[in-house]
Amino acid sequence: MTRTDLPLAGRRVLVTRTRLQAEGLVDRLHALGASVVVVPLIATVPIASPDQILQTAGAIRASTKTQWVAFTSATAARLVLGAAGADVLAGMHVAALGPGTAAALEAAGTPPELVAGDHDAAGLARAMVEQGMSNACVWFPSAWGSSGVLVRALRMAGASVTVQHIYRSAMPDQAPERLHAALAGGVDAITLTSGSTARNLVAALAGDPLPRGVQVVCIGEPTAHEARAAGVPVHAVASDASMEGLVDAVAGRLAPQPLG
Repeated sequence: MTRTDLPLAGRRVLVTRTRLQAEGLVDRLHALGASVVVVPLIATVPIASPDQILQTAGAIRASTKTQWVAFTSATAARLVLGAAGADVLAGMHVAALGPGTAAALEAAGTPPELVAGDHDAAGLARAMVEQGMSNACVWFPSAWGSSGVLVRALRMAGASVTVQHIYRSAMPDQAPERLHAALAGGVDAITLTSGSTARNLVAALAGDPLPRGVQVVCIGEPTAHEARAAGVPVHAVASDASMEGLVDAVAGRLAPQPLG
């Protein structure tokens, strides 16, 4: 098969996260023949110091209950391990949301004991509850404003949960200018991987509508819900909330003829 025969040949897809944050999304789109323009709409801003991370981990390790740590993003995993090292998780059961988060943990020498098959917070909660949470002490290092789905489910199952906000998302200063330039060059689809990317897309557009025909594809229903709430039209939602599922949704949505 030549490159022009690939499913997304001639297509231009705008990815709203960095290559690192998107965990292989760009490479998967390239493999299907797409041209990809990367315009990160969110940047990670740490809000917990290494000492604060170590202090919280130490409090969890001091518990006489079964000790767990739950990661719902690769960003959280990289920040914790980068700030405090793999030893900070010594003695804890490690749970991860999805293959991207699991890969970040494995790369740091801390493979997770549990990886949720369903790639959302509710799926991770179900998987952890199945392990028994009635005598568990759970550390949840997360983004500021992250969903409370996981925390509520674990507490209802009897766990003691410590939520530590270790980072927040902000829109990079040059994002509006870069977004408008990318759209002016012609884009077939935009991928959204979180509510933050959806809200920042609206902010960066500054009242301008998306060009006609641009397809907005979301990684899962929670992201799609937040996108619609922010006023973003959603044309497709990945049936599997993963980068692979997102690429499949993009490929399934785009028409056979390239942007002309």
